[in-house]
Amino acid sequence: MFPKYLILLLGLCFFVHYGHAATDTVICYYANWAIYRPDKGFFHAEDIDASICTHINYAFLGVFPNGSLQIIDEWGDIEKGNIAGVEALKDINPYLKTIFSIGGWNAGNAILSPIAASAELRANLIASCFEFFDQYGFNGLDIDWEYPEAKDKENFVTLLKELKTAFQPGGYILTIAVSAIPIDDAYDIPGMSQNVDVIHLMTYDFHIPGGGIAAENSPLYWGDSDSAWQKEYENVNSTVINWLNEGADPAKLTIGLAFYGHTFQLADPNEHDLGAPVVGAGMSGPYTKGYGIMGYNEVCELTSDWERKFDDQQKVPYKYKGDQWIGYDDDESVALKVQFAKDHNLAGVMVWTVDMDDFLGYCGTKNQLLNAIKDNL
Repeated sequence: MFPKYLILLLGLCFFVHYGHAATDTVICYYANWAIYRPDKGFFHAEDIDASICTHINYAFLGVFPNGSLQIIDEWGDIEKGNIAGVEALKDINPYLKTIFSIGGWNAGNAILSPIAASAELRANLIASCFEFFDQYGFNGLDIDWEYPEAKDKENFVTLLKELKTAFQPGGYILTIAVSAIPIDDAYDIPGMSQNVDVIHLMTYDFHIPGGGIAAENSPLYWGDSDSAWQKEYENVNSTVINWLNEGADPAKLTIGLAFYGHTFQLADPNEHDLGAPVVGAGMSGPYTKGYGIMGYNEVCELTSDWERKFDDQQKVPYKYKGDQWIGYDDDESVALKVQFAKDHNLAGVMVWTVDMDDFLGYCGTKNQLLNAIKDNL
């Protein structure tokens, strides 16, 4: 009788493992340009807390027109040891996986589109990946294509399929970062899902300066349905539902956590609730220097005397002082998003970017957002 019970037990374990994937992945994007931030914003690869991140996506490498990978910043990536610094973190966490990321907003569509369309250029990219893995010790490739068009739909899946086929024997990892809202005419979601290890949903930038109202960067849920300026799909929950309905494997999905917020200048300092009229972007952070953007480290350092509110519908905080307003994420909202990922049996979470956490501890706990992930995952 014992063998029968053993077989039954093994079968049950098999079902549990594949039927309910563990939510245990923490993908930390590292912006290699963080070494150029001034003063207290300076952040080198060696500053990453490798005890929490399971994967580090090194953003970004370039791609030459012939399909081969390109070191964009020779001084920072090589001479200052940024790439080597990421790989050295495996001495702290031997389970850490390091991944080269290509693409990004500045790269746009121009490079990846012709590569995906050409068998020769796809082969060049694959060969170049292996050369870089051998040279630098990294474990995989991430494609952050912003954004494919209708003509790229089939080619994108072909590119992923060929990369997967080449990577599998060596155990190399293939991930992609995608638009939060499925691009119906450019994304073959089942085909993409079948051919990658992880899909990173960029569940942020739902509202940016220019929309005329003060709104959250990354709401977890839809807010007041009576507010005409809100759209049902502009939140993490509806994004995940859309991707799942379109054929994505939940065990391969991560939700994106923004370690930054968007700032707005209020039209009237006395009107500071969600949806209040604004005249444009608010202040920029002194380190990140993005238009209407503040990293969480800057929020911690510079807004301690601002009024903080937490929206119980969207499950995210915002702050204001005078005519300045910011929608962002903190440890409370990050904890709720991690729980959301667990509730939906997702792979885990993705961080953009780890170098904008409160790595100097201005809010009290060093790397407060990363620790919020750790404490709740």
